[in-house]
Amino acid sequence: MTQKITKLWIDESGDPGFKLEAGSTKFFVVAAVYGASDSFDAQKVSRTLDLAKIKLGLIRDYELKFSRCRNNFKIEVLKIIARMPLRYKAVIVDKNQILRSNSRFTSKSLYAEVIKRLLYDNNPPLNRTTLILDESVAKIHKTEFNARIKRSVSRSVISKIVQKRSRGEAMIQIADLVAGCIYRKYENGDDSYYKLISSGEQILIGF
Repeated sequence: MTQKITKLWIDESGDPGFKLEAGSTKFFVVAAVYGASDSFDAQKVSRTLDLAKIKLGLIRDYELKFSRCRNNFKIEVLKIIARMPLRYKAVIVDKNQILRSNSRFTSKSLYAEVIKRLLYDNNPPLNRTTLILDESVAKIHKTEFNARIKRSVSRSVISKIVQKRSRGEAMIQIADLVAGCIYRKYENGDDSYYKLISSGEQILIGF
């Protein structure tokens, strides 16, 4: 029987702005993480991550963020994540390519468009899926973003969009780490972290 995804945890790395000369990143990455089978247990993953933090000498509610974690912590946690029953897909935005094409995006519209690209890749199929986003994504206005997505995607595909604090949501922290690994590869040419998690890759979508 074909697996159907009922929950997608999403986070990003880089920024969606286009003022490259003022410090905006050249690339913007959004990653979506999901269970590798219908029996996936997000709570079990959360407990495993808590134990990993304790073994590393961290407190249980320490928030794992790619941009803030020490390198040795990242490496050990990524090795653990690679063994978890997880898969991911991601969109990689090359802003220079967009600028050369004269496409017009604001940071808000780009973020929504990237999410739509992720959702249009329907393998495995989405089945009344709940999107779970980091509530700190201030680049979007919740009502406007939800309306953009719901206009473009059937309710049979996406039933609910929720925002949660990443500090209390292990799966969002994992999505952040995955996005960070991919971003580092493209922005900095460093694929050392990416290699640790690439076995869980479903697809990378160029934008």
